This record gives sequence, C-alpha cells and structure tokens, in this order.
Amino acid sequence: MLLDEFMPRWDFCERHQGLARAAPRDAFEAAWELDMARSPVTRALLRLRELPYRLLKRDVDSKGFGGTMTDMFELGFILLARQEPHEFVFGLVGRFWSLDFCMEKLTPQQFKTFAEPGNAMVAANLRFEPRGEGLTRLYTETRVRCLGPRAKRGFRRYWTVIRPFSGLIRREWLRVIRNEAEARARERLINGA
Repeated sequence: MLLDEFMPRWDFCERHQGLARAAPRDAFEAAWELDMARSPVTRALLRLRELPYRLLKRDVDSKGFGGTMTDMFELGFILLARQEPHEFVFGLVGRFWSLDFCMEKLTPQQFKTFAEPGNAMVAANLRFEPRGEGLTRLYTETRVRCLGPRAKRGFRRYWTVIRPFSGLIRREWLRVIRNEAEARARERLINGA
C-alpha cells in the first residue's frame, strides 16, 4: 500500500471500505473527478467547517473549501502519490485544532522527513482493489501522526469533536464513488467499450 511509504507509524487511524460493481479503473476515475460538494451530506458538513472562518469574517472562498481533489489541494492538501488505477495518497501538515490550521506547504519528499514539533501530519488514501466477478473493493484509510506531546494533546481534543463528522464524510465519499463508478461501468457496457 502506497500509504505505508508516507506514514508507516501513526497515533490515530480511521478506516472505511465498501464494494462497487465496477472495475478499479472506473472507481479510480470516479474518485479523482468527483465533486463531493454535490452530496447534500458533505456540502452541509463543509459549510459547518467554514463557520469559524465566516464568524471571523475571513475570506472563505480563498481557503479553497469545496469537494473536488483540486479544492483539497488548494486548501493545502498535498498529492503524495498516485498509482493509477489502484491508489492515490494525499497528506496535510499543520495544527488543525487552531483556527488558522497553520498548514505547511511541502513536497512529497519533504512530507516524508518533516519533523517540526507541535504539528500533526495526516496521510490518507483511496485504494481500489479488484475482487473478481466485476467487483472492486473501495478502501480509505486516514492516519495521523502527532509530532510531540503538545500536538498530540491538541489533536486529541480536535479529533474527539470532528471524528464522527470526518467518518461520515468518508463513508459518504465511498458511497458516492461507488454510485459514480457503477454508472461508468454501466455506460461502458451500453457503449460496448
């Protein structure tokens, strides 16, 4: 798993999975091109996340909040690796429990060696494994490593509050990816591709 290359050790972890009646290629493309803001559940949770910025009268639009991979990268996530059609890995470094997140802009190589105390590092993947009979296992794992006890305390408080919502977004993400991948597979059958 590519995720292991970027975060072999972690302090917090969350995993979700599902099945799609589609090829890994359909699931990968669906995930990469997906706009999660189309999902009412995710859209509501993204709006909730924006609330502190709106209350502080900060420019939310410039933060890049949205539901596409491009939006995530504009927000500060880093594409760490992409192995089509099986997995892509993205990461984020900062102090997520603070209002401005204090995010670090890093390259994938810098992410591997980053060690500045007081920060937390997140690495997450979307993985697509063939399961035979036209099925693909959809899998996402999020790992968090805290750099020092202060970061661990700060992240633990943050995680206690956001974990249920974070898990809901990931489950919704997999549901929407499954639906889109299955639609792509049906379209491919109809068109004979």
